[in-house]
Amino acid sequence: MTKPRAKANANGADGGNASNSGGGNANDSGEISGQSAILQAIDTLRTEKIEEKAEMQKDELAKQISGLRDELMASIDQANNRVGMLDERTASLEEAVNMHSNKMADLEQQVVGLKKELEGLLAKTEDLEARSRRCNLRIFGVKEGQETGARVSTYVAELLQYVFKLDTEPVIDRAHCTLQKTPDKGHPPRAFVVKCHYYQEKDAILRKALASQRLVSKDGDTVRVFPDYTHNVARQRAAFIQAKQLLRQCEGVKYGLLYPAKLKITTGDGEQKMFTDPMKATTFARGLLDR
Repeated sequence: MTKPRAKANANGADGGNASNSGGGNANDSGEISGQSAILQAIDTLRTEKIEEKAEMQKDELAKQISGLRDELMASIDQANNRVGMLDERTASLEEAVNMHSNKMADLEQQVVGLKKELEGLLAKTEDLEARSRRCNLRIFGVKEGQETGARVSTYVAELLQYVFKLDTEPVIDRAHCTLQKTPDKGHPPRAFVVKCHYYQEKDAILRKALASQRLVSKDGDTVRVFPDYTHNVARQRAAFIQAKQLLRQCEGVKYGLLYPAKLKITTGDGEQKMFTDPMKATTFARGLLDR
């Protein structure tokens, strides 16, 4: 009798365990469902926060982009205004340059015309000055102060008559020393500038001077007489000095320096050459000397 009870108790115990196990499973399912809901709520809240933050950042970026766009548009407008101003200034400068270029071209033409006119006036002035000196002579070698106590024109007339053995004194309109400072002792004396009244007398005196080897005054001064050329003519004639020195060494060669500055050379065989260039004349004279 005792053994059946034990079975019954055993069965009863098993039944109790079974009922307890069933109740525990139900509780676990409920807990899991609650946790899922919480997690889902958390995810939803997180998503909303992220979306809200993203929306705020989007608005902030939109504001920044809008501000940058406004600044950029303002800068572009300012740049466009400056470009427009520069275009206007460039156009104005181009117009001014064109105007000045035209004026420069006109001025260049005027300068060319004025240059030609000036050259003509200088040539006329040179010619007039040379013509005013046609009756003039220059006398070198007379010591300073020899004319003291007499009129210079009278002294020069007597000097020329004595030096060239003239029958009568030449008619002298004016005579004076060159306008230079009185030289110190030991320096060459100043020249006399003499204006003859008659061109024929002046020409005759020059011919005698060219034909004479040495002219000596009463006081023992070695006198030299030359035409009174203008500065330009004298400079041009002086450029032929080297050529004339070479020609003096050539036998049978005749030469003469024509007015204003033309060197005429006649060789021993009768060939005649005319030079206005001193360098060419010197080269030709060297060729004659080497023959």
